[in-house]
Amino acid sequence: MSQIRLDLSKSEKSVELTGDTLTVDDVVDVARGRARVEISGEALQRVRQARDVVERALVAGTTVYGLNTGLGNLYRYRIPPEELGSFSFATVADQTSSYGRPLATEVVRAMMVTRANSMAKAGVGVRRELVQLLVAALNAGVHPIVRGVGSVGQGDLSEMSDIGKVLIGIGRAEVDEEVMSGGEALAAVGLEPIELAPKEALALISANGVTLGRGSLVLSDVADLADTFEVASALSLEGFAGNLSIIHPGAARLQPQIGLNTAAGRLRGLLEGSYLWEPGAARNLQDPLSFRCIPRTHGALYDALAHARSTLEAELNAANDNPLVLIDEGAIVSVGNFDVVGLAMVFDLLRLAIANAVKVANERVQKLLWNHFSDLPSGLAFQQDATNGLKPMGRWCAALAAEARSLANPVSLDYAGQVAEGIEDHASMAPLTVRRTYELVSVAHRVIAHELMIAAQAVDLRDGGPLGRGTGTAHKLVREHVPMLRDAADWDPDIEGFVEAVANGELSGRVAARAGERQELSQHEGPGLLTEAELAELDRAAAELSDIDEAAAEHADRS
Repeated sequence: MSQIRLDLSKSEKSVELTGDTLTVDDVVDVARGRARVEISGEALQRVRQARDVVERALVAGTTVYGLNTGLGNLYRYRIPPEELGSFSFATVADQTSSYGRPLATEVVRAMMVTRANSMAKAGVGVRRELVQLLVAALNAGVHPIVRGVGSVGQGDLSEMSDIGKVLIGIGRAEVDEEVMSGGEALAAVGLEPIELAPKEALALISANGVTLGRGSLVLSDVADLADTFEVASALSLEGFAGNLSIIHPGAARLQPQIGLNTAAGRLRGLLEGSYLWEPGAARNLQDPLSFRCIPRTHGALYDALAHARSTLEAELNAANDNPLVLIDEGAIVSVGNFDVVGLAMVFDLLRLAIANAVKVANERVQKLLWNHFSDLPSGLAFQQDATNGLKPMGRWCAALAAEARSLANPVSLDYAGQVAEGIEDHASMAPLTVRRTYELVSVAHRVIAHELMIAAQAVDLRDGGPLGRGTGTAHKLVREHVPMLRDAADWDPDIEGFVEAVANGELSGRVAARAGERQELSQHEGPGLLTEAELAELDRAAAELSDIDEAAAEHADRS
């Protein structure tokens, strides 16, 4: 048995598709964790019932878009019954407009599971055999080669057709890291191509697989990214000898926003045990806004992430096909459910939140390098002389912040086409906005890595006292890749290795082992307000902190 299929068969986690309960975390488990996929019996029953509606329409000779008519502006063309089979094959085979690098295997797996779940919703009207073949191919490790560009977001037709081609025995797929024809790939795992029935070709290609699948993976990455922003900013606070009044739990009663308090709570956990909690540790009554507004900036990111998750999960469990099969009414109706402009807009919003976090991270970097603000040698040089110290990193961060601003520009308004002779005069551009978010996450990882390296240098130069549980772990990882800069002529940092440690989750994993794991994506709530129970818990934390402050003041008076 191949290694891929062995891994799949041994996976402890399985995901059951019901059409109603798929989460972003489930998609990630299937795409990256190779969790096995199953279809619930109730879902298969609904699929059969929906197909019965389609078959009755065929027998009755009812004109139904995509069932017995052409597509797009050719909807007026009625297809003779004897040509329905060849039309179905051609509908999938003729989609050749996508181009670019093939999508990563994890993205293709995410596309496959999201489409299977939508089919299980039963608004599509396909046969059970098609849904089962799609899931069987996924479980067996048949990964179609899907080209990455070609959709305007009203159904990822070209990209989804690359998956459909494999299921009908053409196209290209990867099995056990070997690329072969679609028919060979299916045969390699004991499966056979399917002959499409009427409406099934449209069901295969008219889906937002790239947006939903890749979007799920990107949101998971952003959840990790948000936590690493917290780690970097916490270490910068220690390097700057910043004032921790910004995360005082007593402020929650007057600022009860969920995102804001999620950020503040995480910072308190990362900085537990830090010298900054000692009376008099802060150098300033008020720090620059890039330090003072960390909870606000990161809170906005948490809120945007929670909004994106809830919007995406609604789409994951929606029937976004056209035409739509209504089982109870026994009808097939034309709709615009494939339009995911709402998703495009939330990813636009998410990029704005990420770019803002990048912007203030860059400002913290500049303040740490600036002697006037940090009270440390200019450029964080080991000793004040004519050398630059880490000043070049300041330029790098400024350049990355500019790139982040560019990537944050809204995409959902960029469609200006008149496709299909004016019939398709609106599009969400959702795949592009998801791809831009993916690219921005990569830029942000590099900014975070640079902030951590600069903050670590500031911490070592200041030597203010013990670091927090989370920040101490982060500092140690920095030093495994990047030694303290003492002499620029004898400094050999592994910057790319450290950037990779930030991007691949090594940093967040190590910090989690010492200072608690980040919230699961499904746990992020908001935007909204804390409950009274949550506020009461923060009141208790504020009271405990006040007792500590009073005890410290009494000790200082006696001394």
